Amino acid sequence: MQKLLKLLFITSCLISLPSFANGEIGRIVAVIEDKIISQADLDHRLKLAILSSGLENTAANRKQLETQVLRVMIDELLKINKAKQFDIRASENDIEQAIKEIEHRNHMEEGTLKRLLQSNNIPLKILKNQMEADIVWREYIQARYYNSVQISERELDRAIEKFAQKKDQPQFLLAEIFLDVDNPSQQEEVKKRAWEFVNKIRSGANFSAIAQQFSQAASAAQSGDIDWVAADQLDPLLKTAIERLNVDNITDPIRTQYGYHILLLRDKRAAGESLGKDTLISFIQTLFPLNQPFTQDNIAPLMNKARTFANNAKSCAVLSTLIKADENIQMREVKKLSVANLIPQMRNLIGSLNVGESSSPVLSDAGVIMFTVCEKQDINPDNLSKDQVRSILIEDKLNNLAKGELREMKRRAHIDIRS
Repeated sequence: MQKLLKLLFITSCLISLPSFANGEIGRIVAVIEDKIISQADLDHRLKLAILSSGLENTAANRKQLETQVLRVMIDELLKINKAKQFDIRASENDIEQAIKEIEHRNHMEEGTLKRLLQSNNIPLKILKNQMEADIVWREYIQARYYNSVQISERELDRAIEKFAQKKDQPQFLLAEIFLDVDNPSQQEEVKKRAWEFVNKIRSGANFSAIAQQFSQAASAAQSGDIDWVAADQLDPLLKTAIERLNVDNITDPIRTQYGYHILLLRDKRAAGESLGKDTLISFIQTLFPLNQPFTQDNIAPLMNKARTFANNAKSCAVLSTLIKADENIQMREVKKLSVANLIPQMRNLIGSLNVGESSSPVLSDAGVIMFTVCEKQDINPDNLSKDQVRSILIEDKLNNLAKGELREMKRRAHIDIRS
């Protein structure tokens, strides 16, 4: 089962521009439309990938990983460029939330990731660029296709029947690394790369970090996590491999229609075991921008303004109307996030709010932020409602549309990789 709109409202800030050192961009390794990737960009990204995955920073490892890192960076530039065509951009505040979520998933204290990059001379923008591509691409796919995705009643009924039967099947909690095979000529190269990852992980490299840095699936943004799935939801080849796998082990590379999969079995449950309940929350994030330096004189009026908005808006519809009347205020609507998957700070801030309630305003790097709950929906994986099943089907179709669009973009784009 795909996770339902798991990510927080997080986007980042800058496109992947070439690195400049002493006024020089260095050697150009790839040209993608009107953007370039410099050797400095690639070297920094390689260093980030190797550092985060626990690999040794050796010439052999860098050479093995360079091709895959470059492929991922090219995909990211294409995604960012497409999103910008639809005026989907990122904010500094959002990338901060993204970094905090990465730290939370990796059991790090807040600020650890930035200090780690700084101590290893890796520019923070390298991580921000990666975040931006993941998030603006998701927003673009949602904005362009969400309202056009159709789920027929027959399709919905079949899915409901399958979910009802799911309780009687074994369940697997999985994570994945996916390497795309764009055309048959890449088959052996990608297969070799997949085996390199498998061997490195089995030798102690971090699966989640490798997924985050190298996987070309949408799940890379969640460190490869793809949630609980029933046996019959898997491709037969994947199902066969998983059923004979022990918990905390990974599969060999598995070739499917689109490329190579490496699966990690995090946990499994016998047929009939409950997966537990959760709550999906939808909310509006309201930003009252403020330029630094912050002082009590410029913070206090914005805090009061946010409280006034909260008091006057007893629903998200009213809040949206009030915000539209003030051009200085920015808002973003976030739909159906799992409360269990919110970072602790967000869960503490909005998890206990009722529908129509707003959080206390808080100060961020970009100004004052307030969250208003629009909807809360309790879900039971053993007894999904019709609307919940429909949401799952829509998410699956959006993921397939995203794969198809990226393939077509790569086919049409001018991409010049320089040896």
